[in-house]
Amino acid sequence: MDELCKDLGIGWFASVLDQPSFEFMMEMDAPLIKLPSTISEKRDYLSYVAENYTGSLVISTGMTDQSYEEWLLSTFTRQDTLYLLHCNSAYPTPDEHTNIGVVRHYADLAERQADKPGPRIVPGYSSHDFGWMASALAVAAGAGMVEKHVKLGNTEWAHFDAVAVDLMTDDFREYVEQVRKAQVHVGSTKKHITDSEHHKY
Repeated sequence: MDELCKDLGIGWFASVLDQPSFEFMMEMDAPLIKLPSTISEKRDYLSYVAENYTGSLVISTGMTDQSYEEWLLSTFTRQDTLYLLHCNSAYPTPDEHTNIGVVRHYADLAERQADKPGPRIVPGYSSHDFGWMASALAVAAGAGMVEKHVKLGNTEWAHFDAVAVDLMTDDFREYVEQVRKAQVHVGSTKKHITDSEHHKY
C-alpha cells in the first residue's frame, strides 16, 4: 500500500491503537498517524505517543467531552500538527447529534492557538452520518479535514456499513463534489466586491 500510494502521489495514514502498532508505524516512517476515539481512555498509551512522536497526528474525539479536549491540548505539545476531528461515535449518527457547531469551536480554538507555541491545530470532522450534508456543513464551519468511511459493495459484517460510501457506485464522487462545492461557497473571509457584482440600478 505504501508503494502504491507513492506511485499515485497520495498520502496515507492508519489508526494506531496500541504501542506495538505505534512502533511498527514508526519503522514505516509514517508521516501521519491517527489516534481514534475508541482509545480515548487509554491515557498511558496516548501519553506515550505524545512523548515519543513529533510528527502530525489525527485525533478523533468521539465519546469524549470538553475535559478530553483540555487533556489533549495539555498533553500533545510537541507535535507538528494536530488534526482535531469532531466525531460522534454512533453508527449511524442521528442528524440532531452531528453537532457541527463543535467544528466551529475547533476552528476558533485553532485561530486562538495560531500565535502560541505548540502544534498547529487543524479542525476537522469524522462523519458517521448518512450522505454528504454534515461534511459539507463541517467545511463551512471551518473543517480542514473530513473523514468518511468507504466500502466496496455490500459489507453487512462491518459496523459502519450503513453509513459508508460505496466506491462501486457514484456515491463517493457525489460526496467529494458536494464537499468541494462547500469549499467554493465558503470562499474568503475578506469582504470585497466580486467580479460578478455589476449592478444595473
